[in-house]
Amino acid sequence: MAAKKHKILIADADRKLHRLLRAHKTASQYHIESAYTGHECLQKIDHFKPDLILIDLLLPQIHGIEILRKVKTDPRTNQVGVFILCSNVMIQNYHSAIKQKADDFIEKPFDFPALFTCIHQFFTGKLKPTLHTALDFEKEGKHCYLPKLHASGSYLKFWGTRGSNPVSGPDYVRFGGNTCCLEVRHGSDLLVFDAGTGIRPFGTILEASRPKNVHLFFSHTHWDHLAGFPFFPPIYDPECTVTIYSPIGFEKTTREIFTEMLAYAYFPVRLDEMRAKLIFKDLHEGEVLEINNFEVNTHYAYHPGATLCFKIRSNKVTFGYVTDNELLMGYHGNPSLLAKSNPILAPYLSQIKFFEGCDFIIHEAQYTPQEYLTKVGWGHSSIVNATALIKHADISEWIITHHDPRHTDQELLKKMQMQFDILDDCKVKCRARMAFDGMIIPL
Repeated sequence: MAAKKHKILIADADRKLHRLLRAHKTASQYHIESAYTGHECLQKIDHFKPDLILIDLLLPQIHGIEILRKVKTDPRTNQVGVFILCSNVMIQNYHSAIKQKADDFIEKPFDFPALFTCIHQFFTGKLKPTLHTALDFEKEGKHCYLPKLHASGSYLKFWGTRGSNPVSGPDYVRFGGNTCCLEVRHGSDLLVFDAGTGIRPFGTILEASRPKNVHLFFSHTHWDHLAGFPFFPPIYDPECTVTIYSPIGFEKTTREIFTEMLAYAYFPVRLDEMRAKLIFKDLHEGEVLEINNFEVNTHYAYHPGATLCFKIRSNKVTFGYVTDNELLMGYHGNPSLLAKSNPILAPYLSQIKFFEGCDFIIHEAQYTPQEYLTKVGWGHSSIVNATALIKHADISEWIITHHDPRHTDQELLKKMQMQFDILDDCKVKCRARMAFDGMIIPL
């Protein structure tokens, strides 16, 4: 007489698993039934009366551990074997299954010959419950995915992102409190835009490498953009040449402004006592500068006094840098209502065209719509009006800088959400981010 086949119930929602298991050459030694949900599994236990159940831990409708508990606490079924199958092995689940008297715990996907070996050992009384898994919870040195690192030699870094005046304290930790300073690198070439208070920590880092040439650009000469200049170490290095570019002012040259700012009454070191070779160059609107691997283009910004914005090209990347720029002065409406042909946009079309084709733009949005009601003519854009430039210049990435000193970290986070809402409402497809001190963007 042929030996009676042991009954095995497979409870798993994966139908492919059922097919593969039944197709294995060893499967013919057993009487195998299938269940695909927790309720179906319990019904099959009552009617099929298996000798061994293979249950997926996350079986639909009823958790595998719950079925295990029911089987092992029912006097009618407590001698039935139970293997728990699991795709995502967590050691807590293993211990829970063993505590509930599971006969084995097997990780999926499993090796079918190994599974049938465990089944054979169970029926011969030789099985000892083991965590059958390819994972080793204590193993070190395993390979893990790491993203491709961008070349460190070509990037831009924000050293200051505040406008008007620096701020400090616990409310300004996330975005920082230094005024404008941007480092732009490509290999050994270095450009610096604005010398706000952020240039001091930058200069401290830069001092160790003792650069021979620094090209320092000023958008304009308001205090928040030049206050850090006397604390920039390269200007005291006799082997360094610092070329200073700035727009031609209405009243005085940049050299004259720095000479007066560095009088003994205000600072202990005069301009003519600084040991670096300082070269002052006037910048005209529309000028294009070729500096090694950089191309720097200029355009007027809408701000009190002679103020420029920049378009920089390096390493096949083109971006705009605009810290002080009042778009659509006095406009408080919805920017999506302004077509390019609208007369309100006419004075700004030249600047919009200037930034077309940029991979991204760094542009201020200092005021919320409510704040701008009382700040018209101050030389800074509202979030809403800056969005008009983003829309009509077809900019896909916008990094917002020159944060108002009154805006704490929490207020900037709220402002960022407002920015997302405005872009969405105006149907502008653009990724917007808030700049912060220390932010790095590879080029």
